[in-house]
Amino acid sequence: MRKRRTREHIIEDLSFNYVERQILYAGYVFYRYSQNDYGYDGSITTFNEQGEIENLVMHCQLKATDKLKTAADRQAYTFDVSKRDLELWLQNPAVVLFLLYDAQKEVAYYLDLQAYFLKDGIQLDKIRKFVRIYIPFGQLWNRQAIIELRHIKNQLFDGNF
Repeated sequence: MRKRRTREHIIEDLSFNYVERQILYAGYVFYRYSQNDYGYDGSITTFNEQGEIENLVMHCQLKATDKLKTAADRQAYTFDVSKRDLELWLQNPAVVLFLLYDAQKEVAYYLDLQAYFLKDGIQLDKIRKFVRIYIPFGQLWNRQAIIELRHIKNQLFDGNF
C-alpha cells in the first residue's frame, strides 16, 4: 500500500500557509523549521518602520484542527499541552506563541504562552503531565495582532547598550 496524504497533513500545511501570510502582511518574515518537530514549528523575525531587522524573535508552535474545543464559560478555545513542551516554552527567554488554526473557518487564534502563565499564576511544578490552556475567542491571528505583539514585546525588551 502506498503512503497517503491525510486530512491532518493537509490542514497542517494550510495552517502554516495561513500563519505565514499574516506575518508577511505585517511586513515580517516567518522561518518554518524542518519537518522534525523539536518543540517549535517556526519563528518570526520583525523589522522596524525603516525596514531594519530587530533583535526580537518570536517562536511559534502551530496546531491545526477541524474541530476546535470550546469552553463557553471562559469564551475560549481549549487545548491540552504537555508539561514537557511547557518546560521548553516557558523557560525560553524569547517570546513563544501558541497558534491554533481552525481549518473549517480558515482562521487562527494565538496565545502568548509566557504572559498567559505569568498572568494566571500557573506553576510548572504543580503540573503533572498535561495542562489545559484557554485561547480567547477574540485573539485572532492577523496582521494587526502581529504588529501589536511586536510593539508590546519591543517595549518590554527595549534596552540601550
